[in-house]
Amino acid sequence: MEIYVDDNKIDYQPTFPLTWGNLSRELQQNADYIKKNHVIVRIVADGEESLRVITEQSESEKMVPENIKTLQIFTKDSLSITREGFSRVLAIIEGIKSEISGAAVLYREGNVKDASSKIVNVMEAFKPMINFIQSVGMSFLLNFDEIYLQPGLSIREKMDSFVKTFEVLVAAQVKRDYVEIANYLDHQLSRDMLEWTKVVNQLLKEVEATFSSTS
Repeated sequence: MEIYVDDNKIDYQPTFPLTWGNLSRELQQNADYIKKNHVIVRIVADGEESLRVITEQSESEKMVPENIKTLQIFTKDSLSITREGFSRVLAIIEGIKSEISGAAVLYREGNVKDASSKIVNVMEAFKPMINFIQSVGMSFLLNFDEIYLQPGLSIREKMDSFVKTFEVLVAAQVKRDYVEIANYLDHQLSRDMLEWTKVVNQLLKEVEATFSSTS
Protein backbone atom coordinates (compact mmCIF):
# COMPACT_ATOMS: atom_id res chain seq x y z
CA MET A 1 0.00 0.00 0.00
CA GLU A 2 1.31 3.42 -0.98
CA ILE A 3 0.28 6.20 1.39
CA TYR A 4 0.46 9.90 0.56
CA VAL A 5 -0.11 12.78 2.98
CA ASP A 6 -0.75 16.10 1.25
CA ASP A 7 0.73 14.61 -1.95
CA ASN A 8 3.94 13.50 -0.18
CA LYS A 9 4.60 9.77 -0.01
CA ILE A 10 5.34 8.55 3.53
CA ASP A 11 7.13 5.39 4.65
CA TYR A 12 4.36 4.27 7.00
CA GLN A 13 3.18 0.71 6.44
CA PRO A 14 0.13 -0.25 8.51
CA THR A 15 0.01 -3.51 10.42
CA PHE A 16 -3.16 -5.44 9.75
CA PRO A 17 -5.79 -6.06 10.99
CA LEU A 18 -6.40 -2.34 11.54
CA THR A 19 -9.51 -0.19 11.94
CA TRP A 20 -9.90 3.15 10.17
CA GLY A 21 -10.06 4.85 13.56
CA ASN A 22 -6.74 3.36 14.68
CA LEU A 23 -5.14 4.19 11.33
CA SER A 24 -6.17 7.81 11.78
CA ARG A 25 -4.84 7.95 15.34
CA GLU A 26 -1.50 6.39 14.40
CA LEU A 27 -0.98 8.95 11.65
CA GLN A 28 -2.15 11.92 13.73
CA GLN A 29 0.16 11.03 16.60
CA ASN A 30 3.29 10.94 14.46
CA ALA A 31 4.64 14.36 13.45
CA ASP A 32 6.68 12.68 10.71
CA TYR A 33 3.45 11.87 8.94
CA ILE A 34 1.08 14.71 9.81
CA LYS A 35 2.21 18.19 10.74
CA LYS A 36 1.66 19.53 14.22
CA ASN A 37 -1.73 21.24 14.65
CA HIS A 38 -3.01 19.64 11.44
CA VAL A 39 -5.97 17.31 11.21
CA ILE A 40 -7.20 14.95 8.49
CA VAL A 41 -9.91 16.56 6.35
CA ARG A 42 -10.03 14.22 3.36
CA ILE A 43 -9.14 10.61 2.56
CA VAL A 44 -9.18 8.96 -0.85
CA ALA A 45 -8.71 5.19 -1.07
CA ASP A 46 -8.04 3.99 -4.63
CA GLY A 47 -9.96 6.97 -5.96
CA GLU A 48 -12.90 6.62 -3.56
CA GLU A 49 -13.71 9.28 -0.98
CA SER A 50 -13.41 7.62 2.41
CA LEU A 51 -13.31 10.33 5.09
CA ARG A 52 -16.66 9.18 6.54
CA VAL A 53 -15.10 5.98 7.83
CA ILE A 54 -12.84 8.01 10.08
CA THR A 55 -15.08 10.91 11.17
CA GLU A 56 -18.15 8.86 12.08
CA GLN A 57 -17.69 6.70 15.17
CA SER A 58 -19.72 3.74 13.94
CA GLU A 59 -17.81 3.74 10.67
CA SER A 60 -14.38 4.31 12.23
CA GLU A 61 -14.43 0.84 13.77
CA LYS A 62 -14.62 -0.80 10.35
CA MET A 63 -11.53 -2.59 9.15
CA VAL A 64 -9.20 -1.07 6.59
CA PRO A 65 -9.21 -3.28 3.49
CA GLU A 66 -5.76 -4.82 3.02
CA ASN A 67 -6.07 -4.69 -0.75
CA ILE A 68 -6.01 -0.89 -0.98
CA LYS A 69 -3.23 0.10 -3.35
CA THR A 70 -3.12 3.87 -2.87
CA LEU A 71 -4.29 5.88 0.12
CA GLN A 72 -4.28 9.65 -0.26
CA ILE A 73 -4.67 11.70 2.91
CA PHE A 74 -5.16 15.46 2.98
CA THR A 75 -4.81 17.66 6.05
CA LYS A 76 -5.45 21.23 7.10
CA ASP A 77 -4.29 23.17 10.12
CA SER A 78 -6.83 23.26 12.94
CA LEU A 79 -6.88 27.07 13.06
CA SER A 80 -8.04 27.32 9.44
CA ILE A 81 -10.74 24.73 10.09
CA THR A 82 -11.89 26.61 13.19
CA ARG A 83 -11.98 29.93 11.36
CA GLU A 84 -14.10 28.38 8.63
CA GLY A 85 -16.39 26.88 11.25
CA PHE A 86 -16.84 30.18 13.06
CA SER A 87 -17.60 31.87 9.74
CA ARG A 88 -20.41 29.36 9.27
CA VAL A 89 -21.60 30.01 12.83
CA LEU A 90 -21.77 33.75 12.15
CA ALA A 91 -23.78 33.01 9.00
CA ILE A 92 -26.13 30.84 11.09
CA ILE A 93 -26.55 33.72 13.54
CA GLU A 94 -27.53 36.07 10.72
CA GLY A 95 -30.03 33.49 9.49
CA ILE A 96 -31.47 33.14 12.99
CA LYS A 97 -31.84 36.91 13.30
CA SER A 98 -33.84 36.95 10.07
CA GLU A 99 -36.07 34.10 11.27
CA ILE A 100 -36.63 35.85 14.62
CA SER A 101 -37.66 39.10 12.93
CA GLY A 102 -40.01 37.28 10.57
CA ALA A 103 -41.56 35.24 13.39
CA ALA A 104 -42.26 38.34 15.47
CA VAL A 105 -44.12 39.95 12.56
CA LEU A 106 -46.16 36.79 11.97
CA TYR A 107 -47.11 36.49 15.65
CA ARG A 108 -48.33 40.10 15.66
CA GLU A 109 -50.37 39.35 12.54
CA GLY A 110 -51.91 36.32 14.21
CA ASN A 111 -50.26 33.85 11.83
CA VAL A 112 -49.28 31.46 14.59
CA LYS A 113 -48.66 28.44 12.38
CA ASP A 114 -46.02 30.06 10.17
CA ALA A 115 -44.51 31.94 13.12
CA SER A 116 -44.15 28.69 15.08
CA SER A 117 -42.49 27.09 12.07
CA LYS A 118 -39.86 29.82 12.09
CA ILE A 119 -39.25 29.27 15.80
CA VAL A 120 -38.66 25.58 15.10
CA ASN A 121 -36.10 26.63 12.48
CA VAL A 122 -34.40 28.82 15.08
CA MET A 123 -34.20 25.97 17.59
CA GLU A 124 -32.81 23.59 14.98
CA ALA A 125 -30.19 26.11 13.88
CA PHE A 126 -28.90 26.43 17.43
CA LYS A 127 -27.95 22.76 17.73
CA PRO A 128 -25.01 22.64 15.27
CA MET A 129 -23.85 26.04 16.46
CA ILE A 130 -23.64 24.95 20.10
CA ASN A 131 -22.07 21.61 19.16
CA PHE A 132 -19.35 23.32 17.14
CA ILE A 133 -18.54 25.82 19.89
CA GLN A 134 -18.29 23.01 22.44
CA SER A 135 -16.06 20.95 20.13
CA VAL A 136 -13.75 23.95 19.67
CA GLY A 137 -13.54 24.32 23.42
CA MET A 138 -12.49 20.68 23.79
CA SER A 139 -10.07 20.73 20.86
CA PHE A 140 -8.19 23.79 22.09
CA LEU A 141 -8.63 23.03 25.81
CA LEU A 142 -10.49 26.30 26.40
CA ASN A 143 -11.93 26.93 29.85
CA PHE A 144 -15.14 28.87 29.24
CA ASP A 145 -15.26 29.73 32.96
CA GLU A 146 -12.01 31.69 32.66
CA ILE A 147 -12.66 33.46 29.36
CA TYR A 148 -14.50 36.72 29.90
CA LEU A 149 -16.86 38.42 27.50
CA GLN A 150 -16.71 41.49 29.71
CA PRO A 151 -15.48 42.15 33.26
CA GLY A 152 -17.31 39.85 35.64
CA LEU A 153 -19.09 37.87 32.91
CA SER A 154 -17.52 34.65 31.65
CA ILE A 155 -18.33 32.92 28.38
CA ARG A 156 -19.80 30.06 30.39
CA GLU A 157 -22.13 32.36 32.30
CA LYS A 158 -23.21 34.08 29.11
CA MET A 159 -23.94 30.80 27.36
CA ASP A 160 -25.95 29.61 30.38
CA SER A 161 -27.94 32.85 30.34
CA PHE A 162 -28.92 32.22 26.72
CA VAL A 163 -30.49 28.93 27.76
CA LYS A 164 -32.42 30.59 30.56
CA THR A 165 -33.90 33.24 28.27
CA PHE A 166 -35.49 30.49 26.20
CA GLU A 167 -37.52 29.56 29.26
CA VAL A 168 -39.38 32.86 28.85
CA LEU A 169 -40.26 31.91 25.29
CA VAL A 170 -41.47 28.47 26.33
CA ALA A 171 -43.61 29.93 29.13
CA ALA A 172 -45.18 32.45 26.75
CA GLN A 173 -45.93 29.68 24.26
CA VAL A 174 -47.62 27.61 26.95
CA LYS A 175 -49.82 30.62 27.81
CA ARG A 176 -50.35 31.27 24.10
CA ASP A 177 -49.51 34.90 24.76
CA TYR A 178 -48.43 35.75 21.24
CA VAL A 179 -47.92 39.44 21.95
CA GLU A 180 -45.48 38.50 24.72
CA ILE A 181 -43.74 36.09 22.35
CA ALA A 182 -43.40 38.78 19.69
CA ASN A 183 -42.00 41.24 22.24
CA TYR A 184 -39.56 38.63 23.47
CA LEU A 185 -38.38 37.93 19.92
CA ASP A 186 -38.04 41.61 19.02
CA HIS A 187 -36.14 42.55 22.14
CA GLN A 188 -34.54 39.82 24.27
CA LEU A 189 -33.77 37.21 21.63
CA SER A 190 -32.60 39.80 19.10
CA ARG A 191 -30.18 41.20 21.71
CA ASP A 192 -29.05 37.68 22.52
CA MET A 193 -28.04 37.11 18.90
CA LEU A 194 -25.83 40.21 19.02
CA GLU A 195 -24.24 38.78 22.16
CA TRP A 196 -23.69 35.45 20.40
CA THR A 197 -21.68 37.30 17.77
CA LYS A 198 -19.50 38.74 20.55
CA VAL A 199 -19.04 35.25 22.03
CA VAL A 200 -17.89 33.84 18.69
CA ASN A 201 -15.44 36.69 18.09
CA GLN A 202 -14.00 36.34 21.60
CA LEU A 203 -13.57 32.59 21.25
CA LEU A 204 -11.85 33.05 17.90
CA LYS A 205 -9.32 35.38 19.57
CA GLU A 206 -8.69 32.74 22.24
CA VAL A 207 -8.23 30.01 19.62
CA GLU A 208 -5.78 32.15 17.64
CA ALA A 209 -3.78 32.89 20.79
CA THR A 210 -3.73 29.20 21.80
CA PHE A 211 -2.72 28.14 18.30
CA SER A 212 0.14 30.67 18.19
CA SER A 213 1.49 29.52 21.56
CA THR A 214 1.58 25.86 20.50
CA SER A 215 2.90 26.28 16.95
